[in-house]
Amino acid sequence: MQRRDMLKTGLASAGLLAGAATSVQAAAPKQNKTQNWDVVVVGAGFAGMCAALEAAEQGAKVVLLEKMGRPDGTTVYSSGWIAAVGSRFQKGHPEDNEEAFFNDMMKLSGYRSDPELIRVYAREAGQGIDWLADHGTPFYLWENLPAPELSRCLISPGDGITGGSKLIRCLMAALEKKGVPIHYNAKAVELIHDDCYNVEGVSCITPKGRVNYKAKGGVILTTGGYGANVAMVTQYIGPWASRLIVRGSPWITGENIIMANQVMAKLVNMDQFYAGPITPTGHANPSPLMHAGYGIQVNTQGKRFLPETWLQVPKAKAIAERTPDNMSYMLIGQDADNNANILTNTIKRFDRLGYKVFKGETIEEVAKAAGVPPKALVETVKEFNKAVKAGKAKELDPPYDYDEPHALETGPYYMIAAAGGMASTFGGPKIDADARVVNFENQPIPGLYAAGAAAGGVWYQDDIGGNQLGGGMVFGRVAGRHAAKRAKTRA
Repeated sequence: MQRRDMLKTGLASAGLLAGAATSVQAAAPKQNKTQNWDVVVVGAGFAGMCAALEAAEQGAKVVLLEKMGRPDGTTVYSSGWIAAVGSRFQKGHPEDNEEAFFNDMMKLSGYRSDPELIRVYAREAGQGIDWLADHGTPFYLWENLPAPELSRCLISPGDGITGGSKLIRCLMAALEKKGVPIHYNAKAVELIHDDCYNVEGVSCITPKGRVNYKAKGGVILTTGGYGANVAMVTQYIGPWASRLIVRGSPWITGENIIMANQVMAKLVNMDQFYAGPITPTGHANPSPLMHAGYGIQVNTQGKRFLPETWLQVPKAKAIAERTPDNMSYMLIGQDADNNANILTNTIKRFDRLGYKVFKGETIEEVAKAAGVPPKALVETVKEFNKAVKAGKAKELDPPYDYDEPHALETGPYYMIAAAGGMASTFGGPKIDADARVVNFENQPIPGLYAAGAAAGGVWYQDDIGGNQLGGGMVFGRVAGRHAAKRAKTRA
């Protein structure tokens, strides 16, 4: 009897323990806190803030999620240009219109951008500028630039900070006024979906554990691209691109790709990206000086290796592709200050950012200061000056295509370092005109949207200066608008 009682007790204890274990296992998912919202926006950058504000203005209950402890996406590193036509700031330029804007954007993309998306951009960008201005964002118009910029670039003056930071601060104030919360340190890792891949929310890692954010209207991915993810850059673009300097945020690591793959989204343009020259430290942008029409660009051996008239995207890519160390220098003389003191202004800006500009009274001196072979650089400059004076600069190899070239004869001379940099990737989950992510059959995935650099299909090859922020603004608002409307239909 005693043995039977012991066995009975042991079995009962084992049963309790097994039950407890089962209970613990079953309870684990319940530890995930769940929050219910109309619209959940993932990524507190420019596109995400535009999406969240638009959705809130459409009556949706919105939350904005950010994996870092503050807004730290690529926007805060940008100059704050937005390309548009038809805003109230551009009333003095009736010669421009949506059709011309559309045609120029398509041409720059090699006609590979989705024309339906570019139509949406051309139609809504001017309205978006006015919308931002109504929310307290200051703008001024940079007029009469060379084509295709023309009078299309609206700039938000930073007043001591970047223009991009100014945009973010103005939007944060508007979101606070509207009562839209931003949940920081909330890293989105998994889409919540049903068996048919209809998206119902997103699951995040937070300091307090996993939190599930349910979204009645939809989840909007605005996490940026994957430019800071070396593995993805190597996979989708190529090993050479891994040498590019990250020009923007170091936290743009491809969550849009990872999560979109979870619901079989269609990925497009994955090998495309927006590039631009940058100093090797990533702290200073030499582009304005490099496109001023003065000086030459040489590699570390003192030889010209690309046409100086190239725009910044092909120029930055060429630095990484055509040099073994992704390194070049812009050699320029004092006469560059004939162009609105652009040399002096660049030197002052670099000094403020703590980056050294090499200087010499002669070509030999500046070459030694920069560590470039003096003899080779002198020979390059001699050949260049001879061609300029003979009116044969365009016959050089590579050609120097400026219509009014300037010989390098006025010292002191300066050499400004320029590496190839990656500002933003173009590839991502394909969106339609309502910013809905589509699947392999080009059908919208219910409940999933994307905007900004987190979306694919908008940009390819190259763009007009300011198109990147403009795309975030336009399709962020489109996504917010559509998701808010969907939330109402599912009430």
